[in-house]
Amino acid sequence: MDGRRVKRSPRAIRVLLSSSAQPVVAEYAATENVSCHGARVRTERPWRPDSRVLIKSSLGDLWARARVVYCQTLKSRAFAVGLEFLAHTGEWTARA
Repeated sequence: MDGRRVKRSPRAIRVLLSSSAQPVVAEYAATENVSCHGARVRTERPWRPDSRVLIKSSLGDLWARARVVYCQTLKSRAFAVGLEFLAHTGEWTARA
């Protein structure tokens, strides 16, 4: 048991991730897994733990304010960023 409230689903969804403090700091990234409480996102730049970000799903109407829980360095100049949603609206993907 990993202590999560809700199981995360492995899903690759393109998202726009931007800094709440500096809106011009943004990048497109892809999720590795998602839940209704957060996501793990693969990025090209490091994000400071405890910083606040905005995330927007490209497949649905999800918008969220989130806190960076961790930023893990991966191989090939990539980073895995754990996000905890502080507030969100919408769904990861559009409903049929």
